[in-house]
Amino acid sequence: MQARRSLATDLSTPRLNPVRFQALAAVTICIVTFGLAVALKATLPSNWSSYSSESISADDLDQRLQRAATLSLGDRRGAVIVMDPQTGRIRAVVNPQLAFGENFPLGSAIKPFTALAALRSGVIDEDSRTLCHEKYSHHAFQTTCSHPRELPPLNPTEAIAYSCNYYFSTLGERLTEASFTGTLSEFGFGKKTGVNARGELVGQLQRSDWRPQNAIGEGNYLQATPIQVMNAYTALVNGGHLFAPRLARSAGFESNLQANVEIKDRDRELIVKGMRGAVRYGSAEKASLYSLPVYIFGKTGTATELNGFRTHGWFVGFASQPPSHTTSDSEAAPKNVNLAVLVFLTKGHGFEAAQVARPLFDMFASEISNLTSEVQPEVAAAAAELTAQSPAPVSPYQNPNSKSHPLSITVHLVRENINRTMPLEDYVRGVVAAEGSMESEPEALKALAIASRTYVLKNLGRHARDGYDFCTSTHCQRYRQVDLDSAGYVSPLIVEAVEATRGEILRDENNELADSYFSASCGGATADLATLWGGNAPPYLKGVHDQYCASGAHHSWTDVISQKQMLKALQTDPRTNVGERLNSVSVSRTDASGRAELITVEGNRRITIKGWDFKIIVGRALGWNLLKSSRFKISSSGSNFVFRGSGFGHGLGLCQEGAHVMAARGATYRQILAKYFPSTNIANDNRLSASADLLWSGVLIFDRGSPQAIISAESTLENVRTAQHFYQKPGAVRRMLSSEDFRVDYPNTIGQQEAAGLLSLLQSSRKSLIARVAAAGVNAQIPPLEIFINETTGDFVGRTGQPAWAAAATKGSRIEIQPLETLKRRRILETTLRHELVHTLVDVVGRGRAPRWLAEGLAVHLAGEGPLVARYQPRRRLTTGEIEKQLSGSGLAKSATDMRAAYAAAYSEVKRLINSEGEASVWRRVAK
Repeated sequence: MQARRSLATDLSTPRLNPVRFQALAAVTICIVTFGLAVALKATLPSNWSSYSSESISADDLDQRLQRAATLSLGDRRGAVIVMDPQTGRIRAVVNPQLAFGENFPLGSAIKPFTALAALRSGVIDEDSRTLCHEKYSHHAFQTTCSHPRELPPLNPTEAIAYSCNYYFSTLGERLTEASFTGTLSEFGFGKKTGVNARGELVGQLQRSDWRPQNAIGEGNYLQATPIQVMNAYTALVNGGHLFAPRLARSAGFESNLQANVEIKDRDRELIVKGMRGAVRYGSAEKASLYSLPVYIFGKTGTATELNGFRTHGWFVGFASQPPSHTTSDSEAAPKNVNLAVLVFLTKGHGFEAAQVARPLFDMFASEISNLTSEVQPEVAAAAAELTAQSPAPVSPYQNPNSKSHPLSITVHLVRENINRTMPLEDYVRGVVAAEGSMESEPEALKALAIASRTYVLKNLGRHARDGYDFCTSTHCQRYRQVDLDSAGYVSPLIVEAVEATRGEILRDENNELADSYFSASCGGATADLATLWGGNAPPYLKGVHDQYCASGAHHSWTDVISQKQMLKALQTDPRTNVGERLNSVSVSRTDASGRAELITVEGNRRITIKGWDFKIIVGRALGWNLLKSSRFKISSSGSNFVFRGSGFGHGLGLCQEGAHVMAARGATYRQILAKYFPSTNIANDNRLSASADLLWSGVLIFDRGSPQAIISAESTLENVRTAQHFYQKPGAVRRMLSSEDFRVDYPNTIGQQEAAGLLSLLQSSRKSLIARVAAAGVNAQIPPLEIFINETTGDFVGRTGQPAWAAAATKGSRIEIQPLETLKRRRILETTLRHELVHTLVDVVGRGRAPRWLAEGLAVHLAGEGPLVARYQPRRRLTTGEIEKQLSGSGLAKSATDMRAAYAAAYSEVKRLINSEGEASVWRRVAK
């Protein structure tokens, strides 16, 4: 049967980048093993750091980098340069004519050099802060910042990370032209690099007409070729060594040092820290480079083309190997920087250039992983020796009052009055399903997942005396059972949010787990823990202003309580029992967040009580729908008390309504958590490991040879099993997860739980599709299928022969799909799988004879891809014969654009049939 390719991976919603071709973040490195590998130098090739060991050919790696760069750039006009920052050797280049022979403004890519010039001249230091006013104007020049609006005053590191135009434009007002151009000239701007290639341009560095916008790379003051930008950045991070770049093979290569630029260690560290921030939380965050298991830092740049309106994008990034555990070197130390990647796009933005660079860093991480695996016997022996000498570490997740697995949580289901033990991530998923059931923004759900996970780990054993960890009421966290089978459906958005943040937790400035509270709505300002509940408040729980929840459902409310009702409620608790008479209730003190800190009640006696305690007492007596928060004011109206307030819940920490608005406006979950938990940071604890997933599933591990069962338990899925085998690359481990209807073949970099979630998704999609066909009076079953998840886009292309923009390909009973992360980030994982299942069902119903236009149009319709492809509808209605010709590959559909048009035309025809005849009739047409 001919292989089919599914819709392009760039058929995503407009708010997501539709042209990214990313490889899966598919490399997980054992940090302990890696550190030992570095330490045991006798077991490693002496020149490992330069990747020229006998076991890995540098030239072979160069070829892989060249292929990856070509594939990732695709059909976009631009250039990619990959360089060894320690020697100046160019390891790969795509489009050398543009890379060496065309000049462009740098835009924000100039800002690290602007910062260096300002540091050198004493205009700023590491503590200099500027509050961004969002918009900057100077004479005829105007610019606007795109970073979050609520940021506090920025220091140089943060200004680089967020690429703040206001910060650097105002810096330009204070910089002298001499200090700026002098710094740029030292790094080679305005002169040829000396690359051994024809047609290199000299670039342009003016020495007059100084304007503040020059400091942010706008205008024609500074123009440079991509190779000039790469060479300058390389010298900036490698300790000041400015090389003449060379296109050369690795054997016998000798570097050509042109100059040594003096850079103070303090200045370099500050700038590199800013570039790391750009990757972690700033302008390059969307590329998810921070998730890769190597230390990556870089800078984006977006500039308007001269005399034009389009933007072009830059990204220059660097990867470092972790230092030996026997040294104090940081990952970003000059000698540890091993790979430099520049991506330039003539039409695009900086973050898109960073996304193009990601597969190359992914490959770099993969090669490190492969290299460490080659010395595994020696490293394993050393690790065993060290382990024997050292006591086993105690997991911070182990509940001392529980005999369960350290990653297991025991929950008391209040309604059912039973206890249930489950894996940590299962519990977090259930909490997010309950607390975030109405949330539709993925980034807000991720923030909630991290807050919930941190709360769990911080409060293990909350009900230890009762024999469990948490209850399912608001006393702990609301929880809903969401099993991986069809009994407990949960939105794919929630599943993806929990899985995407697996292991991520909030830590405070002392690296301790944070108190990560959350509530439905803070009402305009989050609460201060000290004034709300008493005690000392950590810095991140002192309350922040929140302008985002102003449009929320609970931003304002009014409750009226009669004097009789109020007296009855107050008499239920000795703390508020004022006797048989009630005269007045008033707020006697309000805290900085606008909450009633103290309430004074007067009757037969006068009592003062904390505002939160008052709210709880009244709510318990009269119903929780009254007094939704303690952020209220009280007035009297006749014999009634009128409460006018805002917010819902205690208001501490994360405000869910505010998080929703932030996410809808483009904020990431990291930015959301930074807003509501200032001074905390997100850490990923690798102790939530794949082995824990295997313990949960009760699977068998097959280790290179004969199978050895390390754990055997009753699984939550039918016939679940895993196997490790090797495909393509030596040392690449794959696993399989099976049910009666599917076999999922996936790389070991995907967690067992994520694979199980995928299997559940396949099962539910299969069930619903078969039901739709049965409703048409047609009996059909989808045969058992194998789902093969490729580790990288390159693997997918190589295995299937399909273009990089295809999402999946089906041949017989085998479905090949792009890396899971690629499909998930474009929000097309579920639709892609459903699309392919429809194809298989159409083949069964139509006995392989259904025309392509009908099969593809029906697949688009049933997968829910219609709104996406409708945008590509051809201006002229194509005949079914023309559509068939394009879809078969014999027509004009030679590109992603043409294929989209063909899919749109097929969908349009099927939609017409469904509207006129009904879906049941279309299925009967397929059967005929």
